[in-house]
Amino acid sequence: MKEYGYHQAHRQYTNPGVKGTGDEKIGTNGRFSFKYFLNWFVTLDTASPGSRNYRALPKVSNYVFFFGGRLRTVSDLSSRFIVAFAVQFVPVVLFSVFEAGPLWKYGKGCRALVVLFYYSWALCMASFIKTATGDPGMLPRNLHVPSVGNNFEIPQEYHNIITLPSAHPEGRTLDVKYCTTCRIWRPPRASHCPNCDACILMHDHHCIWTNNCIGQRNYRYFLTFLAASVVCAILCIIACAIHVSKVPHINSAVVATLLIVYSALALCYPLLLLLFHIVATSSQQTTREFLKNLPSKKAIFHTLTSPETNPFDHASAVQNMLSLACQPRGVSVMSVRERHGPGDWRFLNLPQPHSFEKNLA
Repeated sequence: MKEYGYHQAHRQYTNPGVKGTGDEKIGTNGRFSFKYFLNWFVTLDTASPGSRNYRALPKVSNYVFFFGGRLRTVSDLSSRFIVAFAVQFVPVVLFSVFEAGPLWKYGKGCRALVVLFYYSWALCMASFIKTATGDPGMLPRNLHVPSVGNNFEIPQEYHNIITLPSAHPEGRTLDVKYCTTCRIWRPPRASHCPNCDACILMHDHHCIWTNNCIGQRNYRYFLTFLAASVVCAILCIIACAIHVSKVPHINSAVVATLLIVYSALALCYPLLLLLFHIVATSSQQTTREFLKNLPSKKAIFHTLTSPETNPFDHASAVQNMLSLACQPRGVSVMSVRERHGPGDWRFLNLPQPHSFEKNLA
């Protein structure tokens, strides 16, 4: 079989008509440029000057960066993200205004309940923001491009699934696929997200509520968010129920009653989702793998058991759960704060790939 040459991962593309900008200059005569500050605050202009990675990533992905690349979100901001934020923010405001004061006067037990409620809410909100604005495990582009020429043709064998041996004691194998969009051989369990327009390490799913992918680097924050949401809702129900029980008539605790109903309804979705992920991780499956293994798209009930060919299965529900939920986040392989040189291929939109078979037809 013919050998196809590879270039280095950080090879440089030279365009005669474009000169590299190098490091950006901040302002003139030491004055801080407003335009530079605006690009630092929100980076969505694909032509933003500068050598920081976050300034070039919007050109090859759907991400928008804030505060110098420290926060990110998908450019097509979903209304569900705003709803998810409001669902968490509204009850704590009502609780603080109408419930915290009376409960604090009831004694030490109720005071502890108030403190626990605020702690769980803070943990819920912090993990939500971390999940929504953090790096899910984005992989760089254009690392494995065949020899340049012939209109960036992709060899036919690149469209095949490569089967490799795994470390499983039973000799199970794992599959490696080539992403024709990102031009890389994806690691096992990585997948391309069309919403983010990037390949994500251990891709679980794209969450419409956080407007971000759930992957290897933010999966633990996502689980923490679900668990903290459940605990916060339960504590709110208990605290408001105590308040209702202390008043002579329910009309004296209208807000407490509303918060009980509100929290009970808000509890359902994260609780069901948390239970699903507990069972899924115990069977060593991501959400994507579970949906792929469904016998039918119309299946309502399906046993969450690990497939016999799963090379990551530890044959123990506890070990499976710990290996997924508590796995190391790892380093960011696409650090947005690092610098790159002009013409770095990781930040180029290469021409649409073609296969050799199309040219032969």
